[in-house]
Amino acid sequence: MSWEIEIDPEARRDLDRLSKRDSECILAFLHGRVAQHPNPPDLATRLSGSKEGLSRFRVGDYRIVVKFYKSRLVVLVIEIGHRREVYR
Repeated sequence: MSWEIEIDPEARRDLDRLSKRDSECILAFLHGRVAQHPNPPDLATRLSGSKEGLSRFRVGDYRIVVKFYKSRLVVLVIEIGHRREVYR
């Protein structure tokens, strides 16, 4: 049972702004590690404050903000950004 990765159009723009190497690392992480894990929420860190209800993954200096839909086995990528900018 693998999870499906969906990327929001705004997160896709964030990904396109990154270098080719960084975007490939992020996509490899999402499709290789997250999608294949039996329970991806176990890999993520929950966020609080204005982003309560969301979680994040860390890939190098970048953060991937996601929302999990357990009933459909979907990980929706909402935002991708550098660690100093993504929480603003």
